[in-house]
Parts: sequence; structure tokens; C-alpha cells
Amino acid sequence: MSSGLSLQSRSVERPADAGFTLVGVLDTQTPARVDGAGLVQPDGRQWSIDWWIGADDRWYLPSREATIRQQRLSHGPVLETAMRIPSGDARQRVYGATVSGRQVVVIEVENDSPVPVALGLAIRPYGVDGCVSPTVIGLVDQILGVNGQSAVRLPREPNEFGTSAIDVVDQAVKGSPLGRGGQEVGGPNTGVALYPLPHRTRLRFVLDLEAESGTELVAPEMVPGPGDVAKGWQAILDRGGRFVFPDPGLTQLAGAARARLLASAATLPRRVSSLEPGSGTVLEGLALGGAVGEILGSLGAVAGSFTTRLPGSAADASAVVAGVGRAVRLADDQPMAEALLAPITQLAYLVEKTGERAPMAQAFLGLARLLLVVGQPEPANDLLARVAGLGASSVASVPSNLADLTRLAEQASPSGSWGNDNEEIAARFWLGSRNLLVRDHPDRLELLPQFPQAWKGGQVEVHGAATSHGLLFFAIRWHGYRPALLWELQASEPVRMECPGLDSNWSTMEPKGEALLIGSPVDLPKPPLVGESFQ
Repeated sequence: MSSGLSLQSRSVERPADAGFTLVGVLDTQTPARVDGAGLVQPDGRQWSIDWWIGADDRWYLPSREATIRQQRLSHGPVLETAMRIPSGDARQRVYGATVSGRQVVVIEVENDSPVPVALGLAIRPYGVDGCVSPTVIGLVDQILGVNGQSAVRLPREPNEFGTSAIDVVDQAVKGSPLGRGGQEVGGPNTGVALYPLPHRTRLRFVLDLEAESGTELVAPEMVPGPGDVAKGWQAILDRGGRFVFPDPGLTQLAGAARARLLASAATLPRRVSSLEPGSGTVLEGLALGGAVGEILGSLGAVAGSFTTRLPGSAADASAVVAGVGRAVRLADDQPMAEALLAPITQLAYLVEKTGERAPMAQAFLGLARLLLVVGQPEPANDLLARVAGLGASSVASVPSNLADLTRLAEQASPSGSWGNDNEEIAARFWLGSRNLLVRDHPDRLELLPQFPQAWKGGQVEVHGAATSHGLLFFAIRWHGYRPALLWELQASEPVRMECPGLDSNWSTMEPKGEALLIGSPVDLPKPPLVGESFQ
């Protein structure tokens, strides 16, 4: 097996507009970007880390291979990129972790094949956006340094390390050896560390960019494994509710969208107070994903900093009013509502002055929710009546049916992100997904307001969904073509519940129960025998 490695221009290997997924810990301020082939760019740096596999027949470069597949492990930002090599796969996993109070990014590469290979860990002089920058790369003991800063903690000293100032990927593919000491001052240099990777083994590398000068970098043996980190993210998401759709792909993508929103919680209140475009939609998505606690305290802290003018569109301002109203109503936090009432009322007034019907309806609905929390039902009901008169309370950018949701899903990457991990699109997708399961109205709850034909016979489960009336649990079980609805609402007062997507005549005020709905035999698979089910 040859050990020669190589480099090539970023623009040739990966399109600059291919997008990326952010990877970090829950409260991270310094996430890393991971592109579709597993190139990892630390936040704020213009260099990246690549991975190459040398097999008996040739070098396999993820950026060039057609067999690359990428997925999340569970719903959180733990990414696995798999590449086909002889007799199996090479798998790279990237995830964030916190060790001794420091946030790190872990890169793990596994040889999931029965034959030994070589692993090349490469420092590349560009980011996922394709911009090439000067780099100076060095190796001291088990630490790779870039531009004078300790950057990557290696599991052990590599068998071979070299640098190059030229683009020699094609030479590596031909088996040319890796040169040594070839760095060019001020040039886009590359360094590569070579390791043997026996079959069914793995190596971990730690990007520890928060280490102060003179501090040891976090060692690979100190970090948790990708499976443990994935389980941790899932546990956090499940605390805000668990949502199971008949389509497993939709369940996975909706969970990934919720995880993306959680990663933005730390900086969101400041952006909401300045009416940053998209921030209101993200806030509402977080609230309906059960993450009110992550943002509500800091949202109150910026209550006095809300702008009193519309720096952008009425839609941006109305989305903020709706998001704040939703979050405070879900938390039922009267002191918080009182602190936010004045700036939110001012924003709703500014939106009303524009005369735009859809933003007005959205803003009035958000303000009404806030008024209900502070104990002012009469003005709240007046606003709700105006919302009904406007007849345009939904957000136009949020998918309103399965077809719209499917079109948006088709734009997502295999890792479950949109473009440059756009959080507003993630929020829109999550809100549209949740609306298919439950709609929260001031006076009632709609369970399954729509039930697409393609879902009939499929599993639906909602566990602990946050609503303004309490925590909601429900599931659908099939008896032939007839759906049985099981529900429980943990509420302090009776609430009317409906299920128009499966039975337009059914409703209840009971907080808990089971009902056999009417259903429809149209376009169903062959019905099972009596007593059997589709499950």
C-alpha cells in the first residue's frame, strides 16, 4: 500500500455553495462546520481538517468519491460520513463535547472493513466556503499547530508527517510520496499526518481551540464517544416532547430541525429584541419544541432593549410578537408577561400601522396570548376577534400541508440541514411538521387537523407536547381502517379537543380517554382481519 498523499484546490474538490452542517455542544458559541464529505472547519478559522483513506488499490478522497453517504446519529448534531472502500466502509464521525469546561470538536475515523488501511488526517488551507488562506502547520509531539496556535490533539504521534506548498492530490492518487519541509512562507500550505488503521479499529482527534497558552489540550481518551453524545442530545430533545410521524424520514428531519433550533437558544434573545429577520420564527419554533426554559429568562433580561421602530419588514416584527406571545403563554409566566407587555404592545401597534393583513393577524394573536397571561381576557378576546376578521393568521412561509412540507424536505441535505444550516428554514420545517400533528388555539386543541392519505395505517405518537392548555399526549392505533385515538391532556381546566383530520364530528372535553374514530376505507391497503391491526 502506498503512503503518498496529496492536495488540490478546494474549488475543484468541493463546490463552494454545497452548504454545511454546524456541529457543537448545546450552548456553544464556536461551532464547527462540516460539509457533505466530512471536511471540518473550526469556527472563525480559514483552514479545515480533511480525512483520506489509503487502501491496497488506491487513495480514497471523500471529496471525490461517489459512494459518500452522510447521516445523523439520532437527531442531534452528531454526523457520520461513510465512504465505501474495498470490502467495507470507512466511517468518520464529528461531534461536539464539553470536557473540563472546554468546548471541543471530536473527529473519529473508523475502519469498518476486514482489511487494514492507512488514514491521512490533513490540514487544508481553506474552509467549506472555498476561500484559500495562508497557513503554517507544525507538529510537536502529539499536537498539530496551525498558524502558531495549538489546534489538534492527536491520539499518538503519527507514523509519518509531512507538509506541502503545492497542490499534489493528483500525484498522491498516482502514488507519489508525500514531501517534507515544503512549506512556503505566506502560502496555502497543507500538512498531513499518516496512521495505520487496522480493521475494525478507530482513532479520535480533538480540536481544542479554547485552550489557553501553556494549557494542555484535551486528550482523545478524555472525550465521550459519539453514541453517548447522540443519546445525550436525544434525551434533551425528549424533555421537550417526543413526536413520531408515520413517515420515519419526517420524524428524523423534524428532530434534526429541533436540534438546530436548540443550538441557537443562547444568542436568540438579543436577536429577537433587535427584530433580526427570522428570529421570531425561530423563537416560536423553540417554544413549540418545548424549549421555553432555555430562552425565557434571558428574554426577560432584554425586555427594555426592544426597538421601538420597524427596522425591517412588518412580517419580521409580527413574527417576533407571535414568538414572544407563544413562549410566554406556554410558560404561563405572569411576571415575564408583564415585563414584556409594553414593548410587545408597541411592536403590534407599529405592525398595525402598516395595514398588512397577515402580519397584523399574526401580531394580534401574539399580543392576545400575552394579555391572557397577565389576566386581561377582555382586550385579548377583542384582538382574537380582529384576528378572525382578518382571516390570515398563519405564517405564509410555514408549510401548511404535507405536499409543501415534502418540497421543503427535498431541499435538505442528507445530514438534515438546509444550505448553510439555516435555522430559520429549520424553524419553518419544524413548525409545519408540528402543525400536522397538533394546532394550539386559544380556545381549543386540534389533534391531527389534517391526516394525509399517505399516512393512513401508519403510526402517530405525541408525548409531552407543550401547548398553552397543558402537556399533551396522544397516539393513533388502527383497527382495520378505523383509527383509535388515545389521549391525555395534563391541564388545570377543561379544554375542547377535536380531531378533524380523522373525524370531523368528534370532539371531547375529557382530559383523558380513548375513542374509535370514523376513519375511511378509501385508498387504504387491504384491511387486516378483525382483531388485527396495521402495526
